[in-house]
Amino acid sequence: MPATERAIDRGTRVADRALRVIADELREARLGLGVSQEHVAAAARVSRPRYSKIERAKAPTLTIAEAGRLASVLGLDLWLRLYPGPEPLRDAASSRLLRSLLAHARAPLGWRTEVPLPSPPDRSEQRAWDAVLHGQRKRTAIELEMRLRDGQAVERRIALKRRDDPTDAFLLAIAGTRANRRLLRADPGLFADLPRLRESDVLAALEAGRHPPTGLVLL
Repeated sequence: MPATERAIDRGTRVADRALRVIADELREARLGLGVSQEHVAAAARVSRPRYSKIERAKAPTLTIAEAGRLASVLGLDLWLRLYPGPEPLRDAASSRLLRSLLAHARAPLGWRTEVPLPSPPDRSEQRAWDAVLHGQRKRTAIELEMRLRDGQAVERRIALKRRDDPTDAFLLAIAGTRANRRLLRADPGLFADLPRLRESDVLAALEAGRHPPTGLVLL
């Protein structure tokens, strides 16, 4: 299944769960106050049938404004926040650059993209490596960054993935834009544990059917 479809499916499940939570909390608050659906609906300026659907989590078009008004008239405050989740959608440029790199791999190397990390026993794993090289009884995880807006956040994210799925080697590929080069020069301690590799050396290793060494390469 394409990554886009997986992301959409997960987003739909999360939204459905949020609707159920809101419905339960609104209903419990209303019953606790001892007021009718008609009373709440009128105070929040929604129709009674509409409110009934919301309480039953049957209103997928519920707006933030509606939820906020309903919560307020029931003595609640609505708070929304986004948290880090699965891997973000890749644009066409990043997909092309990644596949251009992988196209240099020769036998006995093989590769896969969007390789999920092992799932822990207590939760479903949503993270994935951008690509993994395999062959010669080794694995090399590859992450591609097109724009380093927050290098330290990227560093932390990668460190957690390497901790949770140790591989024989790790390659951080960064698009060689002026903005990325400027950020790396400004913060020489960023990715300090990853030796800087030359693009020609990485490509030569792939074309020879060898895993590249662990490090950072600008493409």
